[in-house]
Amino acid sequence: MAQETGPHQVIPQRWLALGGALRTGAAAAAWGTAGETEVFAIHEDREVWDRYWDGKSWHAWESLGGPFAGQPAAAARDADRIDVLAIGIDGVLRHRWWDGTRWVEWRDVAGAPRGGRAVSCVWSGARLDVFVWGADGALHYADLA
Repeated sequence: MAQETGPHQVIPQRWLALGGALRTGAAAAAWGTAGETEVFAIHEDREVWDRYWDGKSWHAWESLGGPFAGQPAAAARDADRIDVLAIGIDGVLRHRWWDGTRWVEWRDVAGAPRGGRAVSCVWSGARLDVFVWGADGALHYADLA
């Protein structure tokens, strides 16, 4: 039985090209009451770049550094904390976050499986749950809170 479109269902809209020179798909994190959104992707230079929607307009792409391989992952618990994870070309999982005023420099994630194929993350209460598809084919999990 078909239902009418509700307030939380996807309604087709026009597509807007956001530009960039991407090597990967994008990760996105959203927060706030004005629909703020941040997108992250690895560009041709192998650096993670982000682009920000402030609720009214898109801001220009900005480099967060690199080099990285594969698609990044992102999660936000609010506008004062946005986490981004990506696997370096050396196979090391790295983490960077917005602390409410600036982007903290990339840091290696201690103990993460090397040579991971993909990473994903989500905020769950006070935890940052991180999942890595390892070179061994297994899914690995850690709480980086």
